[in-house]
Amino acid sequence: MPSPDDQYTYHNIKNGVYFSLFAVFAIGIHALESFLTLPVPWFRLGLTHIVTMMMLPFFGAKFILGIFFVRVIVGSALVGKIFSPGFILSFGGGLAATLAMMGVYTLARGRLSFWGVSIIGAWVHNLVQVFLASLLIQQVSTLMILPYFLLFALLTGTVNGVLTNRILSGEAT
Repeated sequence: MPSPDDQYTYHNIKNGVYFSLFAVFAIGIHALESFLTLPVPWFRLGLTHIVTMMMLPFFGAKFILGIFFVRVIVGSALVGKIFSPGFILSFGGGLAATLAMMGVYTLARGRLSFWGVSIIGAWVHNLVQVFLASLLIQQVSTLMILPYFLLFALLTGTVNGVLTNRILSGEAT
């Protein structure tokens, strides 16, 4: 029978520390980004996807999804948007993007840079958000904004992917 001290292995403590650091980093970026005002409402830079991509080579799905859930729930609570329509859009788009980035990264096995992973994540995020928005407000015409969101996603996905490539290759210093 394992003793209670068996749970305090070096590996478990190290993973707990990494989880805490990534969670705080992701929550901070989430909160900061919600206060940034861009010229067009509802456009976000998707900077938290950089945190997700930074974890892809080093951690498994359970760890990455755990960070996602903590980030969205705690971050939304901090900025006062928990369980609002914006929360639903953020949660749905973010979960779909995180799953897409994990899937593409795993399937590509290094044949796709973080630039490609990021663009796929940004597009999936925006596709799901616009689809959820059309369901929430019950207007199919909402889908007409999708080309603009996908164009913006191409821009932000490129920037976030390039930044992630530079961070993980050590060029960002």
